Amino acid sequence: MQSLATIDIIAALAKTFIIILPGYIVTKLGILDSRHTAGMSSLITCVTYPCLVISAMQMEFSMQVLNNCKYVVLIFLGAVVCALITSKIVSAIVKLPPERAGIFAFMLVFGNTGFIGLPVLNGLLGSEAVFYGALCDSSYDIFMFTIGIALIRNGASEDELSFGQTLKGLINPCMIGVLIGLTLYICGITLPDIIAVPVERIGGITSPLAMIVVGSHLARARMRDLFTCGHAYLVCLMKLIAFPLIALAIVKLTIGTGTLLAQVCVLQAAMPVAMLSVILSERYRGDVRFASAGVMMTTLMCIITIPLHAILLQHI
Repeated sequence: MQSLATIDIIAALAKTFIIILPGYIVTKLGILDSRHTAGMSSLITCVTYPCLVISAMQMEFSMQVLNNCKYVVLIFLGAVVCALITSKIVSAIVKLPPERAGIFAFMLVFGNTGFIGLPVLNGLLGSEAVFYGALCDSSYDIFMFTIGIALIRNGASEDELSFGQTLKGLINPCMIGVLIGLTLYICGITLPDIIAVPVERIGGITSPLAMIVVGSHLARARMRDLFTCGHAYLVCLMKLIAFPLIALAIVKLTIGTGTLLAQVCVLQAAMPVAMLSVILSERYRGDVRFASAGVMMTTLMCIITIPLHAILLQHI
C-alpha cells in the first residue's frame, strides 16, 4: 500500500479540486453556460474518459492484478446490497416520503466515481489505481442502469423499461473503453507510440475538464435550495461517511486493508452523489430539487471527507 503523509494526501486532493474554481468563476461571469457544460460532459463521457481508462490499463500483465478484478466487482456488489438495506431502514426511521425514498437509496449507492473518482485516484495513487477505479465505475454502471433506474422510478408512474432500453444504457463509450483496455491488458497488447501517446494526452485532459464541469454546476446551483433541503444533510451524512465505512468493513472482512485495491474500493465509495441522479430524477418525474441538493452538498463536502477517509486508510 502506498504510504502517504497527511499533508501529501491533502495536497494531492487540493491540486485536483482547485480546478473547480475556474469552472465556477467563468460560469458566474456568463462565459460558460449549461450548453457548454453539456458539450464538455459529452466530450468527457465519449472521448476523454475512455482514453484515460485505456491508457491506465496499458501496463505489464499481472495475474495478481487480474485476479483482483473479481474482488472489485464482489466488494461493490456487497456494498450495494448493504447500502440498499441501510437506505430502507433509514427511510423508514426518518419517514421519508415515497417519492424521495427511492432517490435517497440511489444517491446513497451511486457516487461520482468517474468524473471525480478517477481524477482523484490518478492524482492520489497513480495509474494502477485508475485501473481498479475504472472497474469500480463499470460495476456502478451495471447496477445504475438496472437497479438504479428502478429506484428512481419508485413512486413514479412511468412504464417499465424494456430489456433493449436497459441494454442500450449499459453499452456506452465508458463501458466500451473499459472493455477495450481490459482486452488489451489481458492479451498483453501494447499500443504503438503513434497511438498510445495521443490516447494518453487525450485521457490526461479528463481531470481538468471534469472539475470545470463540476464547478460550473456548483455556480448554477441555488444556495437556498442547497441548504434548506433538510433531507440533503442526511444524504451527505450517509453517502460521505456511512457508505465508505460500510465499504471499509466489507474490504476488511474480505481482502484486508493493506493493499492498493482496498484503498481504491473505499475511496470510490467515498465519492459524492452521482450527477446522473439529477438527470434520471428529471427524466422519471422524481424530486429533482432533492436530487440536486444531494449532489451539490456532497460535492462540496467531499473536499473535506475524502482526505479524512484517505488518512484513515493510512492508519488501519
